[in-house]
Amino acid sequence: MTLKYKNTSFDLKAVSDDGFFSGYASVFGNVDSYGDVVVAGAFAETIAEWSTRGKMPPVLWNHRTDEPIGMYTLMKEDAHGLYVEGQLLASAVKRASEVLALMKAGVIDGLSIGYEVQDYKRSVDDEITELLKIKLWEVSIVTFPANELSRIE
Repeated sequence: MTLKYKNTSFDLKAVSDDGFFSGYASVFGNVDSYGDVVVAGAFAETIAEWSTRGKMPPVLWNHRTDEPIGMYTLMKEDAHGLYVEGQLLASAVKRASEVLALMKAGVIDGLSIGYEVQDYKRSVDDEITELLKIKLWEVSIVTFPANELSRIE
């Protein structure tokens, strides 16, 4: 298994003082800086699998598995991409409090998915990879995003 990371940026208008945030962890149909395109439906199975567990993937800081800083309360695909709602545990986790302050100041503006590719298709010229099925492990708040189209609403 090879775990990969896909970064997206987001607008910080929807970050609340209590650590709630929402936006798109992935946007469908655009080529990112890695030459990948996530297609609609790529997350359907993994969202269903997480739902059967009774939880969603964790919010991590920069993909550090030893630094969970919150939880996602909602993940769903819509026509635009993978929409998420999350809660930073700012009152209980020091790093979450720091990340919240950075988000509110506009310093941190990225989300990144940690995933395993389960099905894909390469373009004829081998320049673009369409990600058809993704197993989602986590979604991180990150410093440097790769996909500039994803935004918090």
